Amino acid sequence: MYVDAVMKYYTGTISVDGKPTTPVSGGNGSKGMAAAEKGMRFVNKTKYVFGGGRNPADIAAGRFDCSSFVRWAFEQVGVNLGPMTSVTTDTLKVQGQTINPKDMQPGDVIFFDTYKIDGHVAIYLGNNQFIGDQSSTGVAIASMAPGTYWSTVFNGRVKRF
Repeated sequence: MYVDAVMKYYTGTISVDGKPTTPVSGGNGSKGMAAAEKGMRFVNKTKYVFGGGRNPADIAAGRFDCSSFVRWAFEQVGVNLGPMTSVTTDTLKVQGQTINPKDMQPGDVIFFDTYKIDGHVAIYLGNNQFIGDQSSTGVAIASMAPGTYWSTVFNGRVKRF
């Protein structure tokens, strides 16, 4: 719990191997937005599968869960967020540069407290929208505008890769 509390305020960057790195995205034209654009090919064409996206057959069939979808999308633009077989929201939340939620930009990765703290992850698109793989919709664009479900579970964790 202490590490999670500290990481919410950490403004440095950490790579997959724990070494400092420089963020490669954030804002329009970023690697993050390019990753989101790659993910658009799956919008309304997939079914969410918890634990999916961790082997080539799942990916070819468009079977992802939220963290494997984010990992796959960033991989498409040359950003390695960890091994296909073991990426989770817990491995993603300790990578990248921590961004204050008031400073988040399209392409940043955002976290939600759903079935657990940081139980869901997605890519922010701007205008209170994100692309992610939700259990209720599969890969879709969803709203986190005030008053929506996603606004109530957004936990303020924002990462830039």
